[in-house]
Amino acid sequence: MGANHDTTDAPEAIHLPQGIKDRLAKMGYRIEKHSIKNSSPSKETTGTRNNNELQLLERIAWLEKQVDTLNTKCGSLEAQNILVSVQKLDLFARGLAWLASLSVLYLWWHLVFFITGLLYDRVFPVSGLLFYILLKVLLRGVLLVVPYFYNELTHGSAHRRFQVFAIAFIVIARVRLCRWREKLFIKNTGGNGETNTADDDAIRTSSSDKENKSMSDAVPVYGESITEDTMWEANYEISARFLYVSILRLKGLWTKTAQYLSSRADFMPVSYVRELKRLQDETKATPWEEIQRMIPASVLDALEDVDKTPLASASIGQVHTATFKKTGEKVVIKVQHPHARSLILDDFWSLGVILRVVSWMEPDYEFMEILMKEWAKEAKKELDFTIEAQNLKDAQASIQQLWKTPDSVVYTSGLNGVPFQAEIPTPLDDLSNDQILVMSFCAGVRVDTFEKLDGWGLSRRAVMDGVAQVFAHMMYTTTIFNGDPHPGNLFVRPGTTRSANEGFTLVLLDWGLAKRLTEQKRMAFCELVFAAATLDYGLLMDSYKNIGLEMKKENATLSMENIRFFLRDMAPSDKARKRIKAKIRRDEEHMKTLKKEEKIPMKSKAYPGELFFFIRVNELLHGLGSKFGIDMAYVEVLRPHAERGLRESKLYCGGTPSSAYSIPRRRLGSVPDQSSIDRLLETKLAKIFSELEKEGNLVGAQFYAIDKSGKTIADVVAGNLGGLKSHIPMDRYTLVLGFSCTKAVTATMAHVMVKEGYLKYDEPICEHVWPAFCPTEKPPFGLEKALNSTIDDIRMRWHWKRRISLWHILTHQSGMWSAMPAKLTIKSGANCEQCVSAYEYNEDCPEDTLLPAYAPGVNSEYHYMSFGWLVAGTLCGAYAKKHGLESITFEAVYKAILHPRLSDATKQSGFRPCGGSGGFPLANTAIDDISTTKLLQERRESRPIGDSDDKDKDEEIPEDLKGFRGKEFMFDPRIWNSMDCIDANTPAAGGRFSAMGLANFYHDLGSGRILEKHIMKDISSFRVERMRLSALQGATSTTGDSDNKEEQRTYMGCGYNLIRFDRDTGDEWSAFGHAGVGGSIGFHHTKTGLSVALMLNKADGGREITIRILKVFGEHFRL
Repeated sequence: MGANHDTTDAPEAIHLPQGIKDRLAKMGYRIEKHSIKNSSPSKETTGTRNNNELQLLERIAWLEKQVDTLNTKCGSLEAQNILVSVQKLDLFARGLAWLASLSVLYLWWHLVFFITGLLYDRVFPVSGLLFYILLKVLLRGVLLVVPYFYNELTHGSAHRRFQVFAIAFIVIARVRLCRWREKLFIKNTGGNGETNTADDDAIRTSSSDKENKSMSDAVPVYGESITEDTMWEANYEISARFLYVSILRLKGLWTKTAQYLSSRADFMPVSYVRELKRLQDETKATPWEEIQRMIPASVLDALEDVDKTPLASASIGQVHTATFKKTGEKVVIKVQHPHARSLILDDFWSLGVILRVVSWMEPDYEFMEILMKEWAKEAKKELDFTIEAQNLKDAQASIQQLWKTPDSVVYTSGLNGVPFQAEIPTPLDDLSNDQILVMSFCAGVRVDTFEKLDGWGLSRRAVMDGVAQVFAHMMYTTTIFNGDPHPGNLFVRPGTTRSANEGFTLVLLDWGLAKRLTEQKRMAFCELVFAAATLDYGLLMDSYKNIGLEMKKENATLSMENIRFFLRDMAPSDKARKRIKAKIRRDEEHMKTLKKEEKIPMKSKAYPGELFFFIRVNELLHGLGSKFGIDMAYVEVLRPHAERGLRESKLYCGGTPSSAYSIPRRRLGSVPDQSSIDRLLETKLAKIFSELEKEGNLVGAQFYAIDKSGKTIADVVAGNLGGLKSHIPMDRYTLVLGFSCTKAVTATMAHVMVKEGYLKYDEPICEHVWPAFCPTEKPPFGLEKALNSTIDDIRMRWHWKRRISLWHILTHQSGMWSAMPAKLTIKSGANCEQCVSAYEYNEDCPEDTLLPAYAPGVNSEYHYMSFGWLVAGTLCGAYAKKHGLESITFEAVYKAILHPRLSDATKQSGFRPCGGSGGFPLANTAIDDISTTKLLQERRESRPIGDSDDKDKDEEIPEDLKGFRGKEFMFDPRIWNSMDCIDANTPAAGGRFSAMGLANFYHDLGSGRILEKHIMKDISSFRVERMRLSALQGATSTTGDSDNKEEQRTYMGCGYNLIRFDRDTGDEWSAFGHAGVGGSIGFHHTKTGLSVALMLNKADGGREITIRILKVFGEHFRL
């Protein structure tokens, strides 16, 4: 077969795909080494078809052989091109370094000659004397050789610095050149190297021969196959090998840098990972003769069978195995390279110079120098092996906390968890010093030795899960963790101390670079991880503050996206790099929309050094996961350890002012008089609370009821403080976020101010008390363009806004029910005055102008947040106008108008309508269902990394939620647990009350203490048309458990809910008050004089929970 096409003397073996071999066998042919023969020679062929097929198969076999030959030649050519290019770059870098060194030396010599000549002429005016001439020559000679001796004494550091700068220059230049080529030759064409001109299109489509067209598509013309990926891959192959040979020569800090880069398989190109990986434990070793001189004789005397060939060599030292004579135990000797200290310290100096230049040129990147200093501070400790010995002992104590006994195991995540343990070497202090460390030998292989893992039957995912769990345990629940988890420092072996045939044991080596965190910093990182895992925006912002990060401009949604991407799911290398590239492209597009000062979101000088190691460890683990080629929900592995760290910390729940979740201590008042308590009612309430708790529908609850004489008739508490304080029981003095229960207090202030003549219900607020609300009769010029609307529409809505009165706001008929500040953040939302100003017209930001959606008085739509800010702006304007003030805060108005009218019982039992704790313990707002927030956030996250179909995601999002893109945090009630919101003065939703405090407030209101009874009767008797029931209103009826939408509506009074009970008939109502999200409610029952409050801290409990509780109360009193 080969004779027809092979011109070589000796026939080559035939290599055919298995499919062709099977086809030949069916045709009756057998394949020999150099030919294909008919297995039945006497049998004639079965026709022309078989002959044609045989010829085709022969042709394929010949092509297969040619492909093999071509592959061999291409491989040789590729090797020659790459290696020669690397050698050229290496020679160029060396030459550039020598040129720089000699140039500096030349300048030094000129300076020496100039200065010595100047001194000679000045000091020795009498010239020509031989003594003076010899003195000048001697002085010049000494100064001329100073650079040489300096370089020798510093082990070549002077010239080495120029080598570093030369290498950095070449690598950066190659990247810039590649980007230039990409822009010139790739992005200006069709994206695959083909120009999109009409002539080219005509050439490509001119041929009518389909076979030729398909052939040209399969085998492109030479040069047409250049793509962005192939161009960069070629650059990577050469640069990676160039860096390898350069770092192999330089050693020092750059070896550690290479170790880090090679561990980032999720980010670094394959060629970099492959080449730099060799530097993890294959750094050029120091000869044994030099090492032996560094080891004290007493140490060598205590050891035997010392292996002169190092087990591994790294940037700082190398390790040899030996046997400890006293015990026969196999040990490891870690010895520092002779010049490691001077090289690494000099490299940090070089790196510091580079970063100082960067900081000077770009002040926004000053944080890089801060992070480098943190790295340098800890890395210098690696040079003292006594510190590493102490780290080993502390790490052993910390890791033992993960296992209750030496034989106990921990299981990897998932249904079929694999048992595993972790081991850390034990140092021998008597045989160690600052440059020598003797420690126990721990058997195992590198965790990325996949052929061994596969041979042992160990799941790669299980091993990676175990590694992540060990590091999560140490980072979030103990005081020390390893800051250098690259594969060269992580070993594994099959079996555990419990069973040699089950599970695996991890070995954590090299504890020179270990980081210790203060408890406060550790808790901050726990908060960050737990917030990312649970999509808790408020906790994330708190973690930033506690870490020490200061944002230039808060963006909770973008911050959540970024931190969740940082802690993203592990994925195989190709998939991980695709995600990172997509995210980078998305970030670059976003950067184009920002001003220069906004491109770095954090204040540059506010980057804490500890952040460097948090980032480094998590990135290294991500890189390791990519090398393992697995998919794993990384943040879910970290979550239980972060949560455990938070729950177990005394600092976190021990009352420190810096923690938003701490429990302030105060001297609480005496227990209320219990003589009038209705024990039967309390028993019934306790029973329903218990039932709800078992069902998972209740976290923490308070119920408090007062009769018309002011005596307590029910005081029941159940559950816990919720969230990360769920281990702390609820008590009667705990403040619970009231959400819209706050609106009743705000409305009461408005009624008091109307009664005292500050303003009137029906007058337009912009004309009398709040001019800035709508300052001109006609809309400002150009407003329609700023709001992307028509002139007629803007004129109409501007006119509507000028008609809005206090009455419209109190009855939810202003038309601004959905108007929210354009630049709303968690922090700005906690500032009443800042949000009030967002409703005013600002000529500098006309695009942020808020206008009503419909004419005031037409519809009644529930104003969830805007109610409070509109009322606050109105009341502050009225108060300031009457007292001749330029401005005043809403809290100051509250203290002047309403606070003096409250009873001592109300003030002292937990009543904080303007937010804050006031010394009372605070409950967390808890939720189980974060589906809406998760849907919006995950859609936002998946788009930049290309993991989802945007169209499908959009179809999942309800139409009324699409307007909240970028403000996903608004759907998370837990933001009220954050430090900013603890003291938030939010008149519509930020009040914090105990049930006792809120019930006393309604008793004050119903008994005539705040407003006369006839005034309250008139106010509470007013009723607007039925309003559509929103989930944000909570329960306003004990009869509203029908599925009929008409029945699931609510009446609104003038700032109050009108509440119905079972015995109320028709449109009759018997109580007024206000309900809030999650079911909290307070009201005064006008017929019986009872004042009641129910506080629930589960924000997604649902109105049916409140109805069940109120039914018990109503049935008991036959309401």
